[in-house]
Amino acid sequence: MLYRLHPPATVTWCAAPGGTLRLGPAGLDALAWAPAEELGFTDDLLRIALRHGVPSGTGLVLDVRHTLDLGRADALRRNQAVLDEARAELAESESMRVVEQLYPGSYEWGAQLDERARETIENVARKAEADLTEVLAAPVRPELAEHWRRLGGHDPD
Repeated sequence: MLYRLHPPATVTWCAAPGGTLRLGPAGLDALAWAPAEELGFTDDLLRIALRHGVPSGTGLVLDVRHTLDLGRADALRRNQAVLDEARAELAESESMRVVEQLYPGSYEWGAQLDERARETIENVARKAEADLTEVLAAPVRPELAEHWRRLGGHDPD
């Protein structure tokens, strides 16, 4: 899958494989592009495209593999917060009191499992942050930055 960034801040996508990047600017623009619904334009997405993308006639095209960790750590932590809130509500419910009476220690056992899951999720979030840092550590390719500016795009830094 590919993403195409258009100035000033539009993202489209197409289902073509990463090897399609070799088509060149005109060939890339001829692909069937659709508005990206899962990924919005951000300065970090632009930073990735300026490092790992290729020029098209109307923007920059990027293989999805470079974007996999973009926002992933934040999403994992948001989801964990929702789970923590649900777990706290469950702990106060009548149902949990009944379960605890029927199976003494079940709440504590569940809390221990939750803590292990929380640690695992945090480790995955940290790994995603480290992987994103690595993707962003590549140098900006001057020809891509110039192409983006020539099309009317802004410099994210």
